[in-house]
This record gives sequence, C-alpha cells and structure tokens, in this order.
Amino acid sequence: MTQEQRRSLFWLASFPKSGNTWLRVFLANYLLGGEEPLSINAVGKLGLADADVRHYETENGGPFDVSDPAKTVALRTAFLKQANAGGPKVGLVKTHCFNSTINGAALIPAQSTRGAIYVVRHPGDVAISFASHYGLGLDDAIDRMGQPRAVIGGAGRTALQFTSDWSSHAQSWSSAKNLNALVIRYEDMLSEPEQVFRAVLRHIGVSADPEKLSRAIRNSSFETLSGQEKAEGFIENTPHQPRFFRSGTSGGWKDVMNDAQIAKLGATHKSMMRKFDYLQGIVP
Repeated sequence: MTQEQRRSLFWLASFPKSGNTWLRVFLANYLLGGEEPLSINAVGKLGLADADVRHYETENGGPFDVSDPAKTVALRTAFLKQANAGGPKVGLVKTHCFNSTINGAALIPAQSTRGAIYVVRHPGDVAISFASHYGLGLDDAIDRMGQPRAVIGGAGRTALQFTSDWSSHAQSWSSAKNLNALVIRYEDMLSEPEQVFRAVLRHIGVSADPEKLSRAIRNSSFETLSGQEKAEGFIENTPHQPRFFRSGTSGGWKDVMNDAQIAKLGATHKSMMRKFDYLQGIVP
C-alpha cells in the first residue's frame, strides 16, 4: 500500500463541549487503563489533538502566527498528511473542526480517513457549557453557536479550530458519506452507556470484552472524573470556570434558559434539532 492509498486517521469529533472528553477518557481507560481509573491528565496519551500547536510548528520549522487562518490550514494539511503516512495503523485524532474545506483544503481529508466517531449533544446544554468554558454570557454563547464563520483557539499553544455554527457542524459530520462516521448522542451515552460504548469499540475495530467494558465505563463516570479533577486538577480546564466536569447530566438548559433564548435556539437550529430529536420543549 502506498502512502497515498493509506487511510489511518480515525477522528473523535464533536462541536465544543459536547462530550468529546468523556469519549476519549472512556477509550483511554479501555485501551490503556487497568483496574484503577486512568488519570484524567493522561488522556492525552491516546492519539493526538489537532488543536495542539506543536504539530503545526513541526511542519513550519518553528513558531508561526497561530491566529492566521490561511497559514493554519496549510500547516494542518501538511501535518495530517504526515500523521497519516507515518503514524500507526489506526491513529485517533481529536477534533472540533467541522467537515468542510477552506482555501480548497479539506479540514478532514477523506483520503486519509479510516473512520470517525461524532458526538452530538443538545445545543441548549452545549450553550450552557460553552458559556462556562469560555467565560461568555449565555446570550453570547448562543450567538456564537449560530455564526457560520466561528472559530475557537488561535492563541497561545492552541491552533485555530474551524467550528462553524452548531447546525453546520452537525450536518457536515452526520451527513458525510465518505468518512465512515458513527454518530452518537451525548444523551444516549448517559442513558445507555454499555450499548453506546460497545458500538464505539466495534466501530474502531476493537472487540468489547464485557468485564473491561463495564470497568472502563465505571472508571470514566462523572463521579470518578469530577473526583479526580478535585484531587489533581485537569489540564484541559480554563481559567473561566472552577471545574471542567460541571454536572454530567442532560436537560439543564430547561432550568437555565429564558423563553427568548429557547426561542432563538429553536429558530436558528430547528432542522438539525429535529434530526436528532431535540425539539421537545423548544417549539410549541
């Protein structure tokens, strides 16, 4: 097989604050862990994150302007090509980018992609978590989730992530025919963890041992993760919030959002919300 024919990238994708970390912690506990929970700060040992600026600096031969979209896209294309050519048979890649092209370059190159897991979450709960994580007001978070040209990152040691708006993001991944993507809902991860995580393992080509599966689910539970964060902190948290693992539930938007915010969310994302059965309580 030539480098051009090789497909080794396996994406762990989501809009920000949708459950990507939980997915990665589960996989880390299943694939790398033992009897005791793996440290939450060891999750980075599992694959790579395409927001890690070090990948871009390697291709650039040194630092660059991380706020420059065109440069970021060019370097991204180069490092993903290298990761596909020189990485393991299956290389897990965390991303918050939507599945589209910029300047003619695919953010998620299908020719290098073996498969993907896409986590979708109710946009109301996403908005609450997004606001907390980035230090925004809830109205600002809802606005940001409706902006087609939205990005995150592009500062410090974090490369730009091209997220677009929530609906475009969900549409781009859930309707992709060439990425071999399994779409899972955050809400189902909560209500049916064994069924969902068994499907995740099967999709990435790993057999699900019942005992290991149950242990990995237990070792990545919200109670376990929040306890670890309290004891040792979490390197992926931001200065804007006291803790990363805030609630581990779904439906919190019903108690937090006012009628105008709920109406705006529904008006902006009605089509995609209907697709994922999220319209209950949003529209009359």
